[in-house]
Amino acid sequence: MNHRKSIALTGASLAVFLAGCGPSAAGTKTPQTPAKSVTLNVLYMNQAGYTTQVLETMGNQFDKKYAANHVHVHFTFLPYTQMHNAIVTAAAAPTAQYDVVLSDLIWTAEFAQKGYTIPLNTDIQRYVSDPHGIPAAIWNGFTINGKIMAMPFLANFQNFYSNKKLLKEAGFNSPPKTMTQWVTQMQALKQKGLVQYPYEDSWLQAEGLTCDYVRTAGEFGAHLFNKQGQPVMNTGGALQALQFMRMLYKDGLVNPNSLTADEPTAADAFAAGQVAFNTNWTFVTGIMNTPSESKIVGDGVVSTFPIQPGTNATTQTASVSGFQGLAIPANVPSSMKSWAWKWIQFATSPQVQAQHLHSQWPVWTAVANSSQEKKLNAAYAVYEQNLAGVYNRPKVANYLQVSAIIQQYVHEAIAGTLPVQTAANDMVQQIKALK
Repeated sequence: MNHRKSIALTGASLAVFLAGCGPSAAGTKTPQTPAKSVTLNVLYMNQAGYTTQVLETMGNQFDKKYAANHVHVHFTFLPYTQMHNAIVTAAAAPTAQYDVVLSDLIWTAEFAQKGYTIPLNTDIQRYVSDPHGIPAAIWNGFTINGKIMAMPFLANFQNFYSNKKLLKEAGFNSPPKTMTQWVTQMQALKQKGLVQYPYEDSWLQAEGLTCDYVRTAGEFGAHLFNKQGQPVMNTGGALQALQFMRMLYKDGLVNPNSLTADEPTAADAFAAGQVAFNTNWTFVTGIMNTPSESKIVGDGVVSTFPIQPGTNATTQTASVSGFQGLAIPANVPSSMKSWAWKWIQFATSPQVQAQHLHSQWPVWTAVANSSQEKKLNAAYAVYEQNLAGVYNRPKVANYLQVSAIIQQYVHEAIAGTLPVQTAANDMVQQIKALK
């Protein structure tokens, strides 16, 4: 499969680049040399994505590049759970607290509708000479009604991880390609006593559970919302996904600890050899190959996700996205917007991202296909395929409320405190009742 073709922009997406969004977009006027020093305030998280050390390194490089202008990047690092409130609170202030903020793709619709951040179409069209250089799935995560609300910064998504040594002992030479094959392999691993629980995931009642439900529904070829924007978790592939997750728990194929585990906890169980499968973000690749953190060095395999036959014909996989972008708050004064864009352009550039391939997967296809990336990551082609097959979480302005409802009822369905169909019906009813 030609993965580069499979992630080409659609005509509708490409049209976003052919016309700007008018005066609301930040301009790219060359900043004038200030009479005094300029502090550029940037909000980022200290929980996932690029590390604080990597961001500080980028900041120091930017300071040196614009030393003649006396510009200094100052970072505020917060846990992910505090990021949204910090951005919303700052957006209501008459004076901007931050000039650039990390924008999760799940906030795109809300930030656009409420005007917390500004569209960046004009700047991006000037900066990105070939929009096809960034996969369509990433652009789509930050685009709403033709407005690009953030410049892509980090291409996080999930991979399917398996332990080839355990699979071989169970009689299998490769990871599963279909959902049925996956269940067969898990049953064999359990019956032969190779592991007590073949699989562990992060099903704590938190955002990670919504991500896993979106991905599992994708493995059955389904979205949680239909094209009319209505929730459809109680029918079709989305309901099958919920039934599948419940079956794994009921039959002891997934560790019951998954209901209280977050992503790092599930990754650690996999790296310790306690389970044969883990579906998780790209950071697991580094953990499983690091001797100080892993007991399965050389045995961990990155592959595409098993899918229901007849679905996902183009990509032959179904992942979930966790993309991050950089955005400019609407209350940033015009005198600082040009500097804010200068920082975004610098931090997201192929040249800077190529310096940190050991840290995160780049948003640029050319960097992802570089000889340097291929040398660092033998599974780069699998990464590209999973990226091409991502399902985005629902793009709705009240996403946080929607996700909280999803987390509650998916958790209850898996645990069996509600029948699956009842949980799915209640989930849909509660979401429809939101204003």
